[in-house]
Amino acid sequence: MKIKVKPILPYISIVFSIIAISCTTQTVYHHYNNINGESWNKTDTAFFILPDSMKEGEYNISIGVRHTVSYPYRDLWLSLKFPNKEMADTIHLYLANDRGNWNGNGTASGYYQYETNGPTFNFVNQKDSIIKISHIMKESELPYISDVGIKISMK
Repeated sequence: MKIKVKPILPYISIVFSIIAISCTTQTVYHHYNNINGESWNKTDTAFFILPDSMKEGEYNISIGVRHTVSYPYRDLWLSLKFPNKEMADTIHLYLANDRGNWNGNGTASGYYQYETNGPTFNFVNQKDSIIKISHIMKESELPYISDVGIKISMK
């Protein structure tokens, strides 16, 4: 009695192809800026210079904030200014829930990272392709914010 063995190589190549496709990312830019000093001053703007390799088109953006457990507020209001857009967008981040528990991921050293989706934007390559983020809270200085960042991905 002969046992027929089916070739396994085609199945292995299919599995590896699926893994490769699922691991590809559409992210074209991901960067955090450190907030210098003990607090984030209202006059301090985080600048994100977009790469020259970015193609024109519509993109999704995520906004990220890193803060310590000592951040005194539940939320954070940001102004987000895109190139080629006259008016800035306003983003309202809820860093903590109604019970005062921090949203996002925490670390053992007392830092939290919170990310949320921002507005989509149409990118047109130009000389100064810069996204600007500043806080628009009532207080002029926000303590315990350590970093602010963006992640841009193709739509």
